[in-house]
Amino acid sequence: MNNRYIHLLRPSNFFITVASVLISCLLAGGKAGQTVAMVCAALAAGCIGGGGMVVNDIFDVEIDRINKPARPLPSGAVTPRAASFFYALLTSVGLLLNLFLPSVAQLIAVGAAVLIFFYSYRLKRTPLLGNLTVGLLTGLAFIYGGAAVGNIERATLPAVFAFLINVGRELVKDMEDVEGDAMDQAGTLPVKYGMKSGLIAASVFLGAVIASTIIPFVNHQYGVLYFVVVVAGVDCVVAFTMVSMWRDTTPKNLNRLSALLKYDMLIGLLAIYLG
Repeated sequence: MNNRYIHLLRPSNFFITVASVLISCLLAGGKAGQTVAMVCAALAAGCIGGGGMVVNDIFDVEIDRINKPARPLPSGAVTPRAASFFYALLTSVGLLLNLFLPSVAQLIAVGAAVLIFFYSYRLKRTPLLGNLTVGLLTGLAFIYGGAAVGNIERATLPAVFAFLINVGRELVKDMEDVEGDAMDQAGTLPVKYGMKSGLIAASVFLGAVIASTIIPFVNHQYGVLYFVVVVAGVDCVVAFTMVSMWRDTTPKNLNRLSALLKYDMLIGLLAIYLG
């Protein structure tokens, strides 16, 4: 695949999605006999999520000319028509892979694909609702993994964790992109109500992340190893993010914090798996 299309796909996000669904399948009790289903679910989620990255760039091309001019679409490396075909291809492959999965997983995949499109088309520019939609889609990835192996209940806790940390991260990203969003009249929370509103909202959700990681240990759902990993590897990073974003709201710092939160989610999943 041409490097410009790999860049458009955002490979780190693709592999994080694949890994997240695989882990959710294992957390939900996936067995060796369900290997084909688990692999298909992971790849399907990666393709549908990757398609979402592409269609998001299509709708955001004018904003990205200001915020991220080196991206394939604003730089001219990929045409909107070619990007649209790539989006359709990725989404179609993702949905076709669901033919190997239970009907509940198929319904989740179709619903997610539709929601991803409408998020990019309209919901992203709605204060907080766009952020909640991304969190919902991320949480659904874990529910989807549970559905692929027939056990949604055991995927609930990682889904809640993923929802909270991704809403917080999306709010941080909105603050990072506030200049371009304002020029395009995108109605994100910091554009419409100011940076302080974004900081407060992000703090609420990131604070909830810390609470959501401690409660399972207090309730004896997970053991000491989980608690050590989640506090040292997740909660300290989240707390650092909260302090840092209040001290420094420059795009460079917010971009760094957004990346930290993205990879911190994987540490959280590792902690749950060890627990």
